Amino acid sequence: MPASPVFLLRPSGTFLAGAAFPAVGSKLPSEQLHASFQGDGAMFQALLEKRAHHRATHHAYQKAVDDCLAGLFRGFPGGVLPALRQRAGDGGLVRRGEVEGTEPRICAVQVAVLLIRKLIGPLSAQERHDLARAFLRNDAGNPTYRGLRFMLCAVERLEISPALVSYLNTEVAGQLRGMSQQAIFGSWVETQIGGAMGRMKQPGLEEGAREADLWQ
Repeated sequence: MPASPVFLLRPSGTFLAGAAFPAVGSKLPSEQLHASFQGDGAMFQALLEKRAHHRATHHAYQKAVDDCLAGLFRGFPGGVLPALRQRAGDGGLVRRGEVEGTEPRICAVQVAVLLIRKLIGPLSAQERHDLARAFLRNDAGNPTYRGLRFMLCAVERLEISPALVSYLNTEVAGQLRGMSQQAIFGSWVETQIGGAMGRMKQPGLEEGAREADLWQ
């Protein structure tokens, strides 16, 4: 229905023609404003809920990584882990793990590799030598050896990729020898290739043993 023309009273007392009331069934300006506020409020509430969910997810991931790292470094004296994490600045690595969907236990081991570099890397040649001797002698009196030994045993129980466990072991051994990161990675690759070749040969060895039995 078209709006009906009305006459509005001017301040001077005369009438102004041409003004119109809203059509029947249409919302008044105040109602339109209220509806707009309701729509904006719903969007704002949804945004708040999304941000709250994101924060909760982030905190849960961070806590899972922290708990796993605390378990891996349990054999070290108190205060070692926080000091290493502060020096390493591993926040970026943890955030990347979260964004990429990396399982928290895997992310924790990746962080542990970084922390091992900060732990052993600054040692002098003599300190590295002493630590290596502690490994050879199973010297539990050396606190760094004791912590690393506990870590290397604990990581085996995390049910993660054997390749990642192998890399952690290779990192420790390489750092003790003063190897560069490139050399450590190359050593790990050679170990993985050797293991893969061994697995490829195993069925052949078993088949060969069965054939040998036939000729005996």
